[in-house]
Amino acid sequence: MKLKHNLLWIALLLTGLFASCNDDGAVGLDLLPNPDGIGVFKLDTFSIRTYTVTEDSLEVQQPPILALGEVSDPVFGLSKVGLTYQVLLTNENINLGSNVQVDSLVLALNFDNYYGDTTDQLLLKVYELDETIHRDSIYYSSQIPSVKSTPLATFNYTPRPKGTVPVNEPRVNGVDTVFNYPGLLRIPLSVDLSNRILAASGTADLQNNTNFLKFFKGIYITAERVNSAGTGSVMLFSTTSSRNGLFMYYKTDTVRRRFDMIMSDQVARRNVFNFDYQGTEVGDRINDTSDLVMEGFVQAGGSVKLKVEMPYLRNLVKDFDVAINKVEVIFKVVPGSNNAPFSEPNRLFLLRADTLNGNSGFIVPDLVEPYYDGNFRNGEYRFVITRYIQELLLNGRTDFGMVLIANNTISSTNRVVLGSSNNTLNKPRMIITFTKLK
Repeated sequence: MKLKHNLLWIALLLTGLFASCNDDGAVGLDLLPNPDGIGVFKLDTFSIRTYTVTEDSLEVQQPPILALGEVSDPVFGLSKVGLTYQVLLTNENINLGSNVQVDSLVLALNFDNYYGDTTDQLLLKVYELDETIHRDSIYYSSQIPSVKSTPLATFNYTPRPKGTVPVNEPRVNGVDTVFNYPGLLRIPLSVDLSNRILAASGTADLQNNTNFLKFFKGIYITAERVNSAGTGSVMLFSTTSSRNGLFMYYKTDTVRRRFDMIMSDQVARRNVFNFDYQGTEVGDRINDTSDLVMEGFVQAGGSVKLKVEMPYLRNLVKDFDVAINKVEVIFKVVPGSNNAPFSEPNRLFLLRADTLNGNSGFIVPDLVEPYYDGNFRNGEYRFVITRYIQELLLNGRTDFGMVLIANNTISSTNRVVLGSSNNTLNKPRMIITFTKLK
């Protein structure tokens, strides 16, 4: 089931929630009978049933971070992510002048972070888009763009997210200066594209961005490990850096200049994900609800997530009326499963499920509260979902269960292994504090 615009709003909301707050989400006892605490009970024996399911194709347009790479994980299998984006002119009516000699055309992206083993070399391929993309259109996580057949570049690269790159930049005084840019990927592009841009100088193609986006629709970049036995990595790039884009270095007579075509935060962009679980533990455990499964799996990028069911929850109100004071759910990471280079997401989100195990467009009411949490701390993820459970029990809403997903799910391939409901040492827990009303 495809996710609609309301889920995109939820995804944007998730990135801005408070990480912590003194409020713990408990309903005030002064609003309930026995304000001195008499009649208040705490139970942590409710059964939680969990199992791994695949994520439906996610909307991935306009991610806050661009991702590129390939990672081979013995548990999760092969994860690949490419990226696509537009570039724009910085001025109108571009005319590069006469007697122009092009030195180079370079694609540049500014690092934000990385995931995996950056000592493994990647083979990067840069393609020109053969379709028009739009920032207000919907694109899905596995939707591969149409591109021209001949790459603009094929480039072997060992990621240097923390290193510096010396670049000889032209200056307005005519004296070049070497700048040491931190965390910058630079890929030289084909002479053919340089010649096309040079030929467009002074024409309608470089008159404005409307014309330019017809002339050059954008970039698509893929990555794969050079050494198929290596782990590989996923590089994460900022979408707001002034150093992102295409930069053409040229001379007019003896003066060296630079022509910028930048990737601003306003251009259309997205990540493209592909996952292969064949022959892996994750592949064997998808939709497996047997009592033998000890682990559950969550991965960003439209990969897999955890289905969470609470089958006996309504027994709490079967024989007497209750008021829910607080509900906390805890998921534990299997020790040793998140060792480098496979780091866990720094946050998960526990959402309402729909009838097909999708992420429901009806949000969990606690999600917008600062106490909701979901951050990784001390080997576990904790959630307070008091309002959701209260609503479920008292309003009689149909319960389709919940789903546990990774944050930054359209910008990352981070993953985590969690104890399942069959795992004695690391099973998930639900702690309910409630007051009997009669």
